[in-house]
Amino acid sequence: MQHTLTFADIQNVKRHAKHLKHTYPELPHAKRLDIAAAELARVRNYHELNRQFDEVINRDVDMPGSNSVSHCRYCDFRFAADHKPDLKEHRDLHERFMEVHEKLGYRPGTYAERERMKKDGYQQANHAEQVEDRVAGLLMITRGWFDRSFHDAVSDGYWAKHPSFEEYTAMMVPHLETIYPALAAIVAERYGRTPGVIPKGNTYWPAR
Repeated sequence: MQHTLTFADIQNVKRHAKHLKHTYPELPHAKRLDIAAAELARVRNYHELNRQFDEVINRDVDMPGSNSVSHCRYCDFRFAADHKPDLKEHRDLHERFMEVHEKLGYRPGTYAERERMKKDGYQQANHAEQVEDRVAGLLMITRGWFDRSFHDAVSDGYWAKHPSFEEYTAMMVPHLETIYPALAAIVAERYGRTPGVIPKGNTYWPAR
């Protein structure tokens, strides 16, 4: 089975190209990239590797409809597929999400995924028979908020500073107490309560 290129593969080739400067000091960086790509990825040159990586990224892109706007189901970016600056912006953003996904094993949900999660969470928090199931619903709502906040952090480049879901949930407890006080008390027992970081009514970290 052919290996699917990852963000880490591309970074390894770039790092190897830098190391090759000691072996081939007379060669320009582009030529060292070609050698690194051939040695690590078994391709003819870096251009071929880059083309293959573009194909991997584009697997998640819905082709333009009547409004000529493409949408990436992975990083949630909307762009004009025939506009080079848009293509570059999408590539850069997509790589950020790939890096986070590979390092953390987690990718924040897209807008549609988050809205579905929150809708199901409200349904469960309001109507489930068992308390444990209602708490799970409240955590689904919180996960939807967390993903929106974390998605922005990835997009803007400060994801490494963003609190974990557990830390974020503790920060959100004061807000949860205003909508589901009984369930929020159970959540606070599990995750703690960290007031004053995210004001009530706000769901972003850092607070907007």
